[in-house]
Amino acid sequence: MIVLWCILGVLAALLLICILRAALMKPTAAKATVFDTVPDARAHAYGEKLGALIRCETVSEMVQPDKSKFYAFHEELERQFPLVHQKMEKTVLDGSLLFSLPGGGKDLPPVLLMSHHDVVEAPGAWRHPPFSGEIADGRVWGRGTLDTKGSLFCILQAAEELLAGGWQPPYDFYIASACTEETLGTGAKATAAYLKEKGVRLGLLIDEGGMVLDAPLAGVTGLYALVGVLEKGYGDLRFTAAGNGGHSSMPAPGTPIPRLAAFVHQVETHDPFTPKMNATVREMLRRMAPNAGFGMRVIFGNLWLFSPLLAHLLPVVSPLAGAMVKTTIAFTTMQGSSGLNVVPERAYVTGNLRFIHHQGADESIARMTALAKRYGLETEVITKEYPCAVVSHDTSAFRLIERCAETCYPGVCVTPYAMTGGTDAKYYNGICDNCLRFAPLYCDGQQLESIHGRDENLYLAALPKGVDFYKSVLAGWPAEQK
Repeated sequence: MIVLWCILGVLAALLLICILRAALMKPTAAKATVFDTVPDARAHAYGEKLGALIRCETVSEMVQPDKSKFYAFHEELERQFPLVHQKMEKTVLDGSLLFSLPGGGKDLPPVLLMSHHDVVEAPGAWRHPPFSGEIADGRVWGRGTLDTKGSLFCILQAAEELLAGGWQPPYDFYIASACTEETLGTGAKATAAYLKEKGVRLGLLIDEGGMVLDAPLAGVTGLYALVGVLEKGYGDLRFTAAGNGGHSSMPAPGTPIPRLAAFVHQVETHDPFTPKMNATVREMLRRMAPNAGFGMRVIFGNLWLFSPLLAHLLPVVSPLAGAMVKTTIAFTTMQGSSGLNVVPERAYVTGNLRFIHHQGADESIARMTALAKRYGLETEVITKEYPCAVVSHDTSAFRLIERCAETCYPGVCVTPYAMTGGTDAKYYNGICDNCLRFAPLYCDGQQLESIHGRDENLYLAALPKGVDFYKSVLAGWPAEQK
């Protein structure tokens, strides 16, 4: 009995400490910070230029030997950004772009800013035509405004304005833009290989990734700049069931489709992957804790105690948050018989996986293969890409991004972020240790949902912020070492 009372006393003391720590937290400036969406004359001028880029239809396809639409887009870039084309060397790699500007002779690590210019399809009825680049309601509308011609515009406009002022960087400077990002093509891979062949070792790379968002997690209020420092691996698996087939009027038990269905149901109802809190998510939650509700402050502010529990709760509470702490699988395609009255001899489903670092590509695939075998399924690996190296938030490169974002968005809370999707930055791991994924553009809830959806748009007022951010980064590099 004494032991029990001692245990209860310790638990009560720990709970009291957690409650006191939460009660003593003071909200940060981010809690009361609101993005001003009213555009000024500069924002309108930028919107007109971005609109011209949106009007160039650059939908990419899995097999696309004809790159003429991308070359037409390149011609529009030359019209909009003449100094970039006059003063920087342009290299075209099968439709993907690389601009380079030699530094002033100092032995400083180079910088690469990148954002792809291909886009996905734009089906359905839009409020404004998807390739119109129309300006309405303080926004520029169209496919690619957010993903990612908006950030590409800001990069090129920043370079254009700096070059107009006679800027000569003390380091080699590069701008890259692939035309195959949306189709997992070779554009960025070829560009990275080209730089590697020339012996380039980058000091900083900034690609698309996190953005500036309001309340990125339910229960957390305020304005946050999410800087991607962790990118998961990528995989596609095909699970195939074989059988005798036959006429549907005489179905036998254990045919391919029911076995596949049982397998999918098992995966959906009994997650085969293990959630685990990682340093990136832990730091993100720590920074958000002061602006969360009291109950969440108790947990987020005491991760030293609650991390193991929270790792298992996050996938239940939020699919987005859950994807930051574990490998995920989503079943995406399936095929059986081509006849309505034919039992197929073979049927398959495919699963798209995003591998977390603590349970990487090989272990995750082995788990799925073993599980599929229980249902008599064959597993085929279609694509396998390993998780990228994690960039620490305690580096001079991250702190530079942090300072620049705070300058452009006063009051914002800058936090490291675990990317649940993929970017072209993964191809540069071999030539850069500081691959950061952040588009410095404000994005509200509707806009976030419009990425790869309908009515994609971007606030005009976000464009000057994005341009100034990139100018600040280029002026501040190389960042002072800690």
